[in-house]
Amino acid sequence: MDLMDAAPSIEDLRRRARARAPHVAWEYLDSGTGLETGVAANRAAMKAVRMVPRFFVDASEPDTSRELFGRVWDAPFGVAPVGVQSLMWPGAELMLARAAKAANLPYTLSTVAGEDLEKVGPEAAESFWFQLYTPTNPNMRADLIDRAAQAGAEVMTVTVDVPAASRRERQRKAGVGMPPRMTPAMVARVLMRPAWLKATLERGIPSVSNLRRYASKEDLANFGAFVGKELAVAVTPELFGEIRDRWKGKLLVKGVMDPEDARRAVELGADGIWVSNHGARQIDFVKPSIEALPQVVEAVGGHAKVVMDSGVRDGHDVARAVALGADFVFLGRAMMYGVMAYGEAGAAHAMRLIQEELANVMTQLGAPKLKDLAGRLDPANPARGA
Repeated sequence: MDLMDAAPSIEDLRRRARARAPHVAWEYLDSGTGLETGVAANRAAMKAVRMVPRFFVDASEPDTSRELFGRVWDAPFGVAPVGVQSLMWPGAELMLARAAKAANLPYTLSTVAGEDLEKVGPEAAESFWFQLYTPTNPNMRADLIDRAAQAGAEVMTVTVDVPAASRRERQRKAGVGMPPRMTPAMVARVLMRPAWLKATLERGIPSVSNLRRYASKEDLANFGAFVGKELAVAVTPELFGEIRDRWKGKLLVKGVMDPEDARRAVELGADGIWVSNHGARQIDFVKPSIEALPQVVEAVGGHAKVVMDSGVRDGHDVARAVALGADFVFLGRAMMYGVMAYGEAGAAHAMRLIQEELANVMTQLGAPKLKDLAGRLDPANPARGA
């Protein structure tokens, strides 16, 4: 089957993913928090970015490659960290890691992944990045950083936008937890998704694998509470300085939305700023990431790289974000749709699809190089003046 014909858009993958995943898995991936106006606002703000094509230029073979942190990648996007990907589809972390390596794109593993970083790192190889939720326990914190280095991660991103767990009401109603709450309703829904059930029985119930070694017997009895207590922390300048001193590779700060925070992070030693509102999963009325992006780019002034996520769905959105100053763009939900729809082949297909969309957009706009996209922005674009 030619997936480009069967699923020529990310929306096609989304529909199939929803039909194959059980309710609990879908609710974890798809939900925001509160009334979920923030999720809709991310998409609306992205779609509001307009661009103007230019002609009398040959853009028939656009160059989508981009250098970031000493490596040339095949496209300016990668896989964002998504927690417990194995809940949404068993083995998703390994599938995405292998697909990213083959596509020459970065793959970012979450601290709360369903696979140990020691397993994922070798699969991703030079594409391996690690996202750190900063534990309150200093020994646990130091060990996670060291394990990431030993597993081959070249880049670490420290997430700062989870000072406390958000409510995520849809997830609560669906029974999302570690492990998931097995109610009669959940069992009935899981039985309706035989492919997911078969794969889960083969691999085992998903858990936050990276952190289980740090839990006592008492903690394991209420593992979800242990994870929440350890990882909901305010990252102070002192704490960030400790991480910066221990981590010898490139370091980004993820969750930055305010220009002053961006400047402060660079002063503290960050190599990059990751603009993100956490997919609007922490605060419902948060500003869309695409609107915060130009202000952060201006504040950093070229002293650090700027990447972004949230509200990015496809290659068109990657073009919009690059035009507004992003050095790199990360997608979470879109990549998971590919895995949930078609497994590892779906992961590879999602990456290929986004890159082909980006290349087509560049040709349509008359932008042979990524740097040319900025010149195709509509001067009246609302995000540009946000």
